[in-house]
Amino acid sequence: MLRYFIGKQEDGTIGVLLLPRPYYWWEAGAMMGGLLDYWHYTGDDSFNDFVTEILQSQVGPHNDFMPPEQRSSLGNDDQAFWAMAAMSAAENKFPDPPLTTQPGWLSLVQAVFNEQIGRWDTSLCNGGLRWQIYEVTGYDLKNTISNGCLFNIAARLARYTGDKKYADWAIKIWDWMERIGLISKSFDIFDNAEAQKLNCTELDRNQWTYNAGTMLMGAATMYNYTDGSELWKNRTTGILNSLAADFFPGGIMKEICEEYAVCNPDQKSFKAYLARWMAASTKMAPYTYNTSFPLLLSSATAAAEQCTGGENGTLCGIKWWLNGTWDGSDGPGQQMCALEVIQSTLIRHVDAPVTATGGGTSQGNPDAGFNQTAVPPGLRHSPATEKDRIGAWFLTAVMLIAVVGMWVFMSTSLGEWGGSSLAGKKDLSSSASTGNMKSAGGFWGAKSRGKGKEKAEPVPEILDLNESRRSTMTESPSRRSTMVGNVNPNLSSTSVLEGTPISINKKGSAGILSPIMEQKGFADSKASLPIYRGGDEKT
Repeated sequence: MLRYFIGKQEDGTIGVLLLPRPYYWWEAGAMMGGLLDYWHYTGDDSFNDFVTEILQSQVGPHNDFMPPEQRSSLGNDDQAFWAMAAMSAAENKFPDPPLTTQPGWLSLVQAVFNEQIGRWDTSLCNGGLRWQIYEVTGYDLKNTISNGCLFNIAARLARYTGDKKYADWAIKIWDWMERIGLISKSFDIFDNAEAQKLNCTELDRNQWTYNAGTMLMGAATMYNYTDGSELWKNRTTGILNSLAADFFPGGIMKEICEEYAVCNPDQKSFKAYLARWMAASTKMAPYTYNTSFPLLLSSATAAAEQCTGGENGTLCGIKWWLNGTWDGSDGPGQQMCALEVIQSTLIRHVDAPVTATGGGTSQGNPDAGFNQTAVPPGLRHSPATEKDRIGAWFLTAVMLIAVVGMWVFMSTSLGEWGGSSLAGKKDLSSSASTGNMKSAGGFWGAKSRGKGKEKAEPVPEILDLNESRRSTMTESPSRRSTMVGNVNPNLSSTSVLEGTPISINKKGSAGILSPIMEQKGFADSKASLPIYRGGDEKT
């Protein structure tokens, strides 16, 4: 995976590009999260100094993961992926930064939280976080991954600090997403809603693994924070049931874009985050283990068996369902997906995340962050007030009257001098353009990016999310039945269940698995639920 990291210069400095084009800055933050998980699962600290150095190099002048050099592609979700890595560092007692001048992991997360709730926009859709921070392509969307990451962060801050204000925000975000339909009644997680023109009245109903995983972790953490409330248990169970049905055909994790080979570079990393959060959520809601672990184990087996690409036989593809055949693709996303799903099978051997009063050492600052209301100074966007709109209409009317008056005056003057007056003027309306027809959006069209700033290739017309991909699932009466329990209907007769050794018969599997699976000294541990320290939960 680290063969793709190019940020460290020969002189030891950190460059602007952390990953080669066309990969974006956010994915390097996700990669640091994967390395933090690697250390947590295996105890191997070989990469710890590197992870600390990279995380601290990207904090920016306000210690909030907003380095100015990344402004051109900086969205709320991008900032949040770095914050979630820092949150994992705090929760898993990753070594604190070595210098007292460096912000603590917890304070970095609090800074991002403070800034993002300052961007909560009630002028459109009655709430919600926009995809982008700056007014660039995508600023008109309010999408699940931006709001879901904030929900994820808020829930985890609530549990770690015991501060109810974070839990209140987690509830607020969930309620808003549910109200506009990004979370369906059957707990399907849709991708985004257009805010600027449609006021979130229409949804992009594409479903991606990372959206579901991010929401699962937040819901499971709220279940833990509320000491096992029935409300959050139902939500956690609902999301898990939905994603297990949607993303694990035959028990092997699959992204919706894989079938037609149209995944863009961003989307090729999404399964890493579903694997990450499915595993972590079993520590927050231990009852989910019996569903999540078998799916992760069978997917890890399939992933390892196809990591046979390249000259050294260790490159991984994205299509794990090809029976051990490498699909010919490679990249940081593919490597990260394989790493995360394989190391997630070690979840039963690690302790649950700590809290500030239960072993945590990370230094926090509840007031951290620049606390901007929308975007950094000079580029702030303040929604127009009613007075602003009235004033704008008044000025527009004055200008129109002045222009028409001048036109009439000039035309009348020309008539008095023997020229033509208004009579006989060309009818400009006859040649006026009727405007461009709005083109129909494809499956991954302008509004359906699934995170990426990439423009993905269209899927063949045969694929219709609401028909071919979903119909057989929604029409089946057993889709939502008893998945979280004793039986998982998504596992085929050949799926690998808990306790079955991962197969390493095919070429390359042993090389991928052995550094992790042969670790010594692991002991089973259970995730204990913390005492609820907040007030009454809002429903």
